[in-house]
Amino acid sequence: MKKVATSKEMQRIDALATSSCGTKGLELMENAGLGIVKALKKRFKKISKKRVLIFCGKGNNGGDGLVVARLLFNMNISVTVLLLEKLDNLTGDPATNAELAFKLGIKTIELDKTNLHLLDTHLKKCDIIIDALFGTGLTRAVGGLYKTTVEKINYSEKFITAVDIPSGIDSDSGTLLGVCIRANLTLALSLFKHSHFLFPAAEFMGEIELIDIKIPIELITSQNIKVEVTEESDIQNWFPQRSAYSHKGNYGHVLVIAGSTGKGGAAGLTALAALRMGCGLVTLALPESCQKAFEFHPLEVMTIPAPETKAGTLALSAKKILLEHSRGKSAIAIGPGLSTEPETVQLLSELLPKIDCPLIIDADALNSLAQNPDTLTKLKSNAILTPHPKEMSRITGIATSKILK
Repeated sequence: MKKVATSKEMQRIDALATSSCGTKGLELMENAGLGIVKALKKRFKKISKKRVLIFCGKGNNGGDGLVVARLLFNMNISVTVLLLEKLDNLTGDPATNAELAFKLGIKTIELDKTNLHLLDTHLKKCDIIIDALFGTGLTRAVGGLYKTTVEKINYSEKFITAVDIPSGIDSDSGTLLGVCIRANLTLALSLFKHSHFLFPAAEFMGEIELIDIKIPIELITSQNIKVEVTEESDIQNWFPQRSAYSHKGNYGHVLVIAGSTGKGGAAGLTALAALRMGCGLVTLALPESCQKAFEFHPLEVMTIPAPETKAGTLALSAKKILLEHSRGKSAIAIGPGLSTEPETVQLLSELLPKIDCPLIIDADALNSLAQNPDTLTKLKSNAILTPHPKEMSRITGIATSKILK
């Protein structure tokens, strides 16, 4: 698993790296630039023939962009820097890298309203755009010259690489700050940020690649960052290789309680998902009028026809047969397509507290809980709830808009 940092956590790590580990800010910036160039070389096999346009702000993100410009220039690659600030406004490490770029003769243009036509000219000429305008510290709406620049970059249809996060995004919440860069590739520096995975920002990231800027792992670990992202390699470890000397009974038995007239597909998808996750045996309990449709698809699934209401939903009288079949199961998935028919809701409020194996509660079972929230306190077994924002709103009484935040 990889850590996912807030902007403050990342700032603290950067500060500790420079104060406690003897790593200079310029060194971290250089490492970031080296990692970005390496990623570009991997992406573009003939990068020597590409024309690169780098947009820089006045902060550390812009400083990273200036390092990239110098490294590409030293590789004899055509590179132009469009700086959206006066050189005199740059301070610290970004100013140092700007001075190095100037001494090397890298074409650097201070973009402002008087020479805005140059923006269109260079956008037409370039092949690759590097967005190094804003980093993780941005909290205000993008406006003025920056807004115009971002809009024109997006309209250019060129390949856009964002440094750390696309400019115009709140790093922690994933909200858009007016306008933002729509990247093809985002190169996350040192650690992933929350906005890499939170919508609407995640839609603007393109492919995300993590760049190691050589901050000691011990320092990162010491910060006790709580949020992590699961990687494919982590999931693979959850599925150990199966013994040839085994059978389906060795790999668990899942009961799916789902479906109603018109919503049988939800039941079928849930049963199929259980099979694909590796369950050895899957039994699907659903209203008796829906049962025949699942006798032959999926072929591996066993079915239980349960008593139903006139509306074609599970009846209260189904409780007995469902409890009988819940015994000895490895887990139970309940809810998809059950409907919110009053009698079915009553069934769920009586059934759930009597089940003594692990539960996955989804869809209409969650909607039932919203009507009978005390049911949650009566559960005998561990339960996983899988609400989407609207279902979470019904359960908690909190507006969907607030939940999304």
